[in-house]
This record gives sequence, structure tokens and C-alpha cells, in this order.
Amino acid sequence: MNLRKFLNQPLTQLDKVQHRLILIGFIVVFSIFFLNVFVPFNINRWSKDSGIEQWIRLSGFGLIGGIVLAISQLVIRKISGMDRFRVWTFLLWFSGELVLMAFLFVIYQSHREFDWMKTIEEVPESIKLTLLSVLIPYSLALLFISLLIQKSKLNEQKIQNHTRIFESNLFDFPDEKGIVRFSIAVNQVLYLESADNYLIVVYLNGEKPVRQMLRNSLKNFESLLAGSTMKRCHRSFMVNLQKIEFVDYEKAACRIKLSGWSDLIPVSRKFYPEFKSYLSVSE
Repeated sequence: MNLRKFLNQPLTQLDKVQHRLILIGFIVVFSIFFLNVFVPFNINRWSKDSGIEQWIRLSGFGLIGGIVLAISQLVIRKISGMDRFRVWTFLLWFSGELVLMAFLFVIYQSHREFDWMKTIEEVPESIKLTLLSVLIPYSLALLFISLLIQKSKLNEQKIQNHTRIFESNLFDFPDEKGIVRFSIAVNQVLYLESADNYLIVVYLNGEKPVRQMLRNSLKNFESLLAGSTMKRCHRSFMVNLQKIEFVDYEKAACRIKLSGWSDLIPVSRKFYPEFKSYLSVSE
């Protein structure tokens, strides 16, 4: 991917107000903790204070950073109509936040000895220290928000899949990116099998069993197909309850025979109690 294409990519982590609030809250809490516990850059020696007075002073840097972000992300963005970022516009916006924080930090630290010329001279050094302090929590907050967005997309896919099953009697099979690669009639699917980073879908094409491979995990499909007739029975298998023909019970496990498939599928001890309740319901 060339640089121009990368910079023009949408950056969606801060589209929603609730995600911006997570960013602000995370940076405030992280900064107060980090500055008071690790006291980077000998910040505890910048003023002649100690104890609770020093704790309040150091915490003030975190609160100022939070105020700047709140004004930037909640007020200025609304006034300016900047609802969505691309990578390059985000980098410019972040740079503006960084400079404003650095400027206010210098004023805050100077107390009553404020001098415009001295403040301007100290801003470049303050920008460097602010970048080093803010970059980690800002990145962690964006990563956390990205995980929330991914989880939300999986839940939406799960709802859409359930709706589609109800309306058309089809199972949709999305890959790890959420893109649906194929759909199969519910009553034709036999079982799903985990194979490293791939999923093997075994279904009937007429009377003939067919294997289809998909890049995704069995864990994801356990969530996507919750409430359907596909149930987890083993670390490596999910089976369609509608296709069970025969059950060979053991002490704390069992093996099942599926219609149109000769091999027995194991039900492990871990999944046996819950799976046995599914069998009772289906009967």
C-alpha cells in the first residue's frame, strides 16, 4: 500500500461520541497514574513540593490533557463539522491537540512566574515531552476502541445471520473479516471442523458430502450461530442437531453418527453435559 493511499484511509475509531469519551477518560486516568507512579522526566523535581501537594500538581497535567481532548473532540469537532477522520486529517488534528497541550503545560508549570517569551521558548521541549507521555495512552485507547468496534461488528453479523436463517433457512459463512463467502441450506450442513486458522464446513450436495474450507475460527462461529441447530460438541467440532441419526453413549462422553456421513463425531467430556441437554430437547 503506497503512502498516499494509506493517508487517505478512513480512521473510524473516533466517529462515535462514546468512543471519544473512552479516549478522554482513558488518557486522564492513565496520565494521572503514570505521572504519579513513574514520575518520568524527573517531573517531581520541577517544583519544590512533595506529598499531596505534588500529587495534585502532577495530576493537574492529566486533567489539562483531558480538558484539551474534551474541547477538541467534543466541541471543536462539532462546531467545525469534522465528523469523520481520514488518517492524514487525524494526524493533523492530533498534532494540534499536542501543541495546545504542550503550551498549556508550560503555562501551568510556570505558576505566577509567567513570561510570554520564556513560555514560547519552552514550548518545543514541552511538545517533545508531551508526545512521549501521550503517545502510549492515545494508542492504547485507539486499540481498545478498535476491539470494541470489531466486537460490535461480530454481534451485528450474528444478528444478521440469525435473521437470515429465520427468513431463508440459510447459514451464512463469513471469513475472519466478516465477508460472507458462501451460504448453505440449514438442513444440508452436517458439521464444522476446526483446522488451525481455518474452518472446514461439511455439507450435503444432494446425497454427496462436500467439504468447503474457510478462513475463520470455530469460536467465532459458536457465537455467530448461537441459538441455531449448530452446537459445539468438541474442541474441534460443531454439529447440526437436525442431522443426528445415532448416538453411542459412554460414561461422560459420547459419539454421534450424522446422516450422510460415515465417520462418528466425538462429543468430549467438557461439552457432554450441555450437549446431552440439546439431545433431550431435540428428541
